[in-house]
Amino acid sequence: MTIDHSGHDPAAPSVDPAFIRRAIDQSNLNALRIALYQATGDTELASMGVTTYAPSGTPFLSYVVAERDVERLKAKALAYLEAQPHFMTPVPDRAEAYRLMTLYQGEAPDPATAEYGYEELGFDEFSREALWTSRPPPRVLEEFLVTVVGAGFSGIAAGIQLDRLGIPFRILERQGDIGGTWELNDYPSARVDITTFLYQYKFVKNYPWRSHFATRDELKEYIDHVVDKFGLRNRIETDTSVTAAHWDAAKARWTVSTRRSSGERETFDCNVVISAAGLFSTPNLPEIEGIETFRGAIFHTTAWDHGFDYGNKAVGLIGTGSTGSQLMPEVALQARHLTVYQRTPHWVTPIRGYRNPVSPETRWLLDTLPGYANWFCYSHHVAQMQSQNLHEIDPVWQARGGQVNEKNEQLREGLLRYVSRKVGHRPDLMAKVVPDYAPMARRLVVDNGWYDTLLRDNVTLETSGIERFTPRGIVSRDGRETCLDLVIVGAGFKVSQYLWPVAYAGRDGANLDDLWARDGARAYLTVALPGFPNFFMLYGPNAGVRAGSFHSWMEILTRYICNALVGMIERGASTIEVRREAFDAYNRDLDAAMARMLWESEKGGGGYYVNAFGRSGVQMPWTLGEFYARVKTPNLDDFLVD
Repeated sequence: MTIDHSGHDPAAPSVDPAFIRRAIDQSNLNALRIALYQATGDTELASMGVTTYAPSGTPFLSYVVAERDVERLKAKALAYLEAQPHFMTPVPDRAEAYRLMTLYQGEAPDPATAEYGYEELGFDEFSREALWTSRPPPRVLEEFLVTVVGAGFSGIAAGIQLDRLGIPFRILERQGDIGGTWELNDYPSARVDITTFLYQYKFVKNYPWRSHFATRDELKEYIDHVVDKFGLRNRIETDTSVTAAHWDAAKARWTVSTRRSSGERETFDCNVVISAAGLFSTPNLPEIEGIETFRGAIFHTTAWDHGFDYGNKAVGLIGTGSTGSQLMPEVALQARHLTVYQRTPHWVTPIRGYRNPVSPETRWLLDTLPGYANWFCYSHHVAQMQSQNLHEIDPVWQARGGQVNEKNEQLREGLLRYVSRKVGHRPDLMAKVVPDYAPMARRLVVDNGWYDTLLRDNVTLETSGIERFTPRGIVSRDGRETCLDLVIVGAGFKVSQYLWPVAYAGRDGANLDDLWARDGARAYLTVALPGFPNFFMLYGPNAGVRAGSFHSWMEILTRYICNALVGMIERGASTIEVRREAFDAYNRDLDAAMARMLWESEKGGGGYYVNAFGRSGVQMPWTLGEFYARVKTPNLDDFLVD
């Protein structure tokens, strides 16, 4: 198998040596080195040194080409790219890919991380594909049906896996279009806060992203592209809400009830239900005294009223997490005055080039040098892996007076320096915006102009808390009333309400309220529940991985689920259900490992990571390698397969 990059785009920029030099200068030189080595076999490239560099004293290391070798590498790259050969590069097998990973990092990754990394490189057409061991005859699947609830990125990944297996399915989406949270959230300045070169499927090759951190509209274009590329459009039914589903033991099938906005209802049977409802699907609407009396406009960020002109008006913003802080600067530019209501301060981190487009030179290099796109994306993966070093409590460090561990403290000190540079001349603001909990205890917020906007004359940061609404505005806990024309609710989502609002009833009437009564939502490997045969979840309880791309984990978990279905079908069984003892054992392991993590222990931390019982029901304690080893292949001994 080879990669052919010999085609030419008529819209491509004019390429001359100066253009190529700019492309090389803008590149990740270490990724460029490995791709060039793949293309040429030049052993000098393999022998070049790799060092680590920590930008601005942060705990995040970059693997960079040794300074002594940089100019030699650039010269080799220029000579090769100027020659414009007919690029044909062999795809590395796993052993060769592992060797190249070692060359990239200067050290060998552990086996589970290496296997994940090979899939992450995306050289194979579909590196995380569920496969038949012995494909059943067509008649076996003729009356088999899987219902996928939700047409966001996880539901689409499930549909693609099922389609490649030839298993019939329907994808039901309650919104008017596909995209999940990116259909729901169309507020001003909405964009992803993870680089798009990670926030993408690996089975779609070198998508032409325009932005390093894609806007909401660009993400919508991407999911449309994926759906059309894999021919799923006619398998998705939008404006179709699943209202209830119950297990019929006699039929060994689920009975699913749906409703459309027109009032039309349908009830049908299916063999399997996969809920891809996701984590960020149920808006959190605050219950504040007097809110119903407010005479101004009020809307949640998931229901943005684009017809409302907030220019030259008094606006209040409730919520300063990722969404609130992201939209706040644009609102402040147009509003007469913006009052931001902050309950808990967040650690806000800068990201270099957060709003930058992908330059023509970078786009050309990604499209031209075979393997560079793969290794460029891999470089982002390696960088993001290091977040795992910030979560685990170090008792020795704490005994010395530290908060979490040394790496976490390095991050805290770096963030404090950044805050000080931004607002240090305003002690009143510093006192309001610096958290008293450790970084990573809550999700880090990306600085989209948060600190700069707080310094505007027309912006007030209110931290005393909200006491009540009045017809004219909001009264804060210090007794002051602020008159407002518009209140924007940016309070996020009710992440503890997994699978909501569908009423699921499992075997013998099993229900989620009983299963989760003790301390909130739990699952086996985040995907399965005892008492719920032929039922799986995507982004279920404790699915918040400590490292790795969301899309990559959805590929892995849909592979896991589909391979479990393959095992059931190939055995001639009609049901598959996780054993209660496997569920309990997994959760005992999870609780023991969670005790070593910072989310539940940090005063003031946790946020939506911690549920009403004080337990971390969103994040998981496993490292990437540990969880990958658990979900690479289903252990059918943990299931009742009948």
